[in-house]
Amino acid sequence: MEIILIRHGKSAWQKSGWITPAQFAQWIAAYDAHGISVDDPIPELTVQKMKQANVVITSPLPRALHSVQRLLPACLVEENELFREVDTPIPFLHLHFLRLPVQLWLIFARLCWFLGYVRGVESYAQAVTRAQKACDLLMEYSEKYGTVAVVGHGWFHRFVGKQLEKKGWKRTVSKRATHWYACSYTLD
Repeated sequence: MEIILIRHGKSAWQKSGWITPAQFAQWIAAYDAHGISVDDPIPELTVQKMKQANVVITSPLPRALHSVQRLLPACLVEENELFREVDTPIPFLHLHFLRLPVQLWLIFARLCWFLGYVRGVESYAQAVTRAQKACDLLMEYSEKYGTVAVVGHGWFHRFVGKQLEKKGWKRTVSKRATHWYACSYTLD
């Protein structure tokens, strides 16, 4: 039995620059609405891992769905809301004068989220609970199908990986957050 967590390809939404909190909210919405860059090469190891899968589960976000299309799985593909990315809160939305680079907003927003700022998005505790449910589903599918691949998102994959390790699954490759990276877990 094997569970493979594959991060989606590089997003086609690559706008950068200094933006306000309101513009950051628009940036997040655009990032979630876009698919992936067609020029982003897929590592051979990820292609090989996808070929081993007997079932593929994907997040409903376009960048994950488009990644599955590029990976061309020859097996059952199931879209599942459980595997969507962890939400990003928008801190300081009322401060119209504040401008930060996009990358700094991303770091700052995630840090605020870890510290408990949620403002209309899923909390850390809720994300952990969702990851536990996702882990249980993956283990069930692994018993039924053998090798399961999930095409999803970096943050949520971290949460799911931790839950798999808590249940005795062993990571067979190092964790990385790069696009197209395939991280495998097996049960002895």
